[in-house]
Amino acid sequence: MKDNSSNFSLYEENDLVRAFQENEDIRAFEEIYKRFWFKLYSAALKRTTSQQEAEELIQTIFGKLWANRRKAQISNVGAYLAISLRNSLNDLQRRKVTAEKYRQALDAPPLTNTTEEDVNRELLLKAIDKTLRELPEKTEVVFRLSRFENKSVREIAGSMELTEKAVEYHITKAIKLLRQRLRGYLPFF
Repeated sequence: MKDNSSNFSLYEENDLVRAFQENEDIRAFEEIYKRFWFKLYSAALKRTTSQQEAEELIQTIFGKLWANRRKAQISNVGAYLAISLRNSLNDLQRRKVTAEKYRQALDAPPLTNTTEEDVNRELLLKAIDKTLRELPEKTEVVFRLSRFENKSVREIAGSMELTEKAVEYHITKAIKLLRQRLRGYLPFF
């Protein structure tokens, strides 16, 4: 590191990462933010539909960087952030596609929509919600993130500070209980 510890703009990126990760130095993190925010924002803006969406993506990336500062393996901070952006953009695209499918399904007129089907659907949704509330809190949160918010195992593991295996365990546990409890509602369970 350079002698001038108050001026992080003179530091090499590796020194900044070391100060940020090992010493939890917020000034080093701020310097990384200053150096990379605009590049990431510009790249995100090209692939998103709005400035707000691009800004939110970048804020989330830097938030995760700070939250995972101790365990992240960073040899090149620029590459690390670029990969984080790529993954975030891919996840955003997946969520948009899923949301569009649901939107189209809701807009499509029902083929045959009887009162009995409505009642059965409502009963099923209540049974699912009740069953999920019976799960341990962490298992419920992991399952809801996975199935209702379309988050990947990697995303959930990063945001909840779990291993990917632990996330898979919680999802499997939730599915198993749902299958047991919903056997009467859906014949394919």
